[in-house]
Amino acid sequence: MSTQSKLRSGPWWKVLLCALATAAMLVAILPDHGLWYLTPVALIPLFFVLPDLSCGRGFLAGWLAGTLANMGIFHWIVHTAVTMSEFPFALALLVLLAFAMYSGLPFGLLALVGRSLLKRRGAVWTVPAALVTLEFLWPNLFPWHLGNAYFRVPLLMQGMDLTGIYGGSFVSTAVAVAAATWLRGRNRGDRVPLSVPVAAAILVAAWTGYGAIRLQTLDRGESAPTLTLALVQPDITAEDKKRRDGKSRKALFARLKGLTESADLEGVDAVVWPEGAFSFYFAPDSEGRKGWTNIVQTSRRLVAMVRDLEKPLVFGSLTRPLNSRTRNSLVMLGSDGREVERYDKRVLLAFGEYMPLSDTFPFLKKKVKEVSDMVGGDRAVSFPVGPGRALGSICYEAIFPTLTRQSLIETGSNLILNVTNDAWFGTSGAPAQHLMVQAPRTVELRVPLVRLTETGISAVIGPSGEFAYETELHERRVDRVVIPMVDGSSVYREVGDVFAWACVALVIASLATGYFRRKKSLSTRIG
Repeated sequence: MSTQSKLRSGPWWKVLLCALATAAMLVAILPDHGLWYLTPVALIPLFFVLPDLSCGRGFLAGWLAGTLANMGIFHWIVHTAVTMSEFPFALALLVLLAFAMYSGLPFGLLALVGRSLLKRRGAVWTVPAALVTLEFLWPNLFPWHLGNAYFRVPLLMQGMDLTGIYGGSFVSTAVAVAAATWLRGRNRGDRVPLSVPVAAAILVAAWTGYGAIRLQTLDRGESAPTLTLALVQPDITAEDKKRRDGKSRKALFARLKGLTESADLEGVDAVVWPEGAFSFYFAPDSEGRKGWTNIVQTSRRLVAMVRDLEKPLVFGSLTRPLNSRTRNSLVMLGSDGREVERYDKRVLLAFGEYMPLSDTFPFLKKKVKEVSDMVGGDRAVSFPVGPGRALGSICYEAIFPTLTRQSLIETGSNLILNVTNDAWFGTSGAPAQHLMVQAPRTVELRVPLVRLTETGISAVIGPSGEFAYETELHERRVDRVVIPMVDGSSVYREVGDVFAWACVALVIASLATGYFRRKKSLSTRIG
């Protein structure tokens, strides 16, 4: 029996082994383990076995690899569900399993499409294009891209100013296709066309060569104006968050106030507090509102602190206008204590800031502990800070390339200011993963990213993708950071997702060509 027949009819253990190997490497490349250099080989086991599988088994192999990978990547969902919503461990595990099974579907689709494309010429281009298409179009709750694994390797990030994050995914997948094709050829005793490894080698050389040139020629901002911020990381933990009494909340405000007042603010353009740091609603002018006495009093104490410091403050807080629902906001107070600007988070987190379908089925509201019923904002906002205009970004909004690009252009910003609450993740791998999927925005748009969290990891990343500042988890600290305001530009900033759409077009064209060729061949045989 041939190898192809055996795989189609039998040895499931080989298929399972290849799926498991791919899943294990997809987990290993993320910052939890830091084996980023496995990125170009992570998909080789799956691609090696796919051409010998039927459609159904090919899809199942990819889906299984994706499901197992997502269980390992998003392991922190269990911790978050237990800590935040007090789920029993078994139920939290079921939530992770359901999420991983859904998130594994694009890998199944990649395998289904890739099974066909790998048998044809040009697979080194069309299969990577299929992966990019799924990364670009699949509706993931927590989207991540294969190229994200290079977030600490500036050399391999520079090409993203041409293609967006998708270029890193494309090049890595091309290497995997070439390697899998070569290995299959050796295993079968077939001659592999030299064009396949050569094409992959040229692509890698072009990507790394461009990276080396860009790193040498980038403006490092030696003569650019600088922005100085005081970043306050208060280490407000999940346990702190769950204490809702007025005394506990006032104690958190006292912590933030003490950290801020103890800092050297000479020459600082603004002080920044992270998402949700002000644990009351910010409403200094809501006197007389039922049950809001503590809210009004503490809000006014915050305003008084800003006036005493004579420094602008940008801080995360909940807000709730009259006759409206709660908003997750980023507020800027000027040095006189007056509100300068406010940004309401636009992309709310499902199962955190709102319950999906709860507007249609109101009985779903407040059924899960700590799941809010918020409403999103409707506009991008930039904050005038020293010589910069900082684009307001809250939590996972900065992981979306298209949204961030459009918002930056719309507001004329030259800095991304992202405030985040990663407290619910504890010491799991989630904070590092969250940083990983935000970092490429710096290279794509050639602007600095200031990322400030309640518990860490806080960071400042320059337009080159190089880290200028970084904290550890659960450090209580305040730091002055000086950021050169370089007037950057990039192809991706100008043209957007053209590369991703080109990949979509290439996949559609390739599948259509294959379909019409099969149809013509069938007609010829019948005739």
